[in-house]
Amino acid sequence: MKKTGKNNKGKKHKNPFHKKEKNKDKPDQTTGLDDKKQDGIVLNKYVALSGICSRRKAVEFIKKGDISVNGQVVTIPYYKVQPNDKVTYLDKIIQPEENKVYLLLNKPTNHITSLSDPEGRPTVMDLVGDACKERIYPVGRLDRNTTGLLLLTNDGDLAKKLSHPSHEVKKVYQVFL
Repeated sequence: MKKTGKNNKGKKHKNPFHKKEKNKDKPDQTTGLDDKKQDGIVLNKYVALSGICSRRKAVEFIKKGDISVNGQVVTIPYYKVQPNDKVTYLDKIIQPEENKVYLLLNKPTNHITSLSDPEGRPTVMDLVGDACKERIYPVGRLDRNTTGLLLLTNDGDLAKKLSHPSHEVKKVYQVFL
């Protein structure tokens, strides 16, 4: 079979590695924004780090026109977002989330599952206070005399999904009497 460089429908194949030269001195025609910015973070990565979706899904949202930078719709996934830019998804401001931290603790007895205790009793935070620089908090509760695995995190979305009754996450307890 002879290769002609065309697919079955007679259309010529596009080389995915061939990039068109574009004039870097002109503002981008599709967004009206200056594309010369070299610092910052690529828009699809910025959107993904905000916790909305994956980078691939972010590309879809951007191309669909759901993402705006400083009030202007941007349809180019590789647009560079600057530190002072205001990025919105469906008119809601988004920002990349901080480093997420997940700690698992085998909680010993006589420790309160709380950030602090007004009565001065030891808390789980006394055990993990210097484990990381991020502000973490326990997900769920274990009684003072109960031992077991306890998750501590700064990931509010995960904490809500695991602990809020509307998400119906099943929990298994082993009780010895």
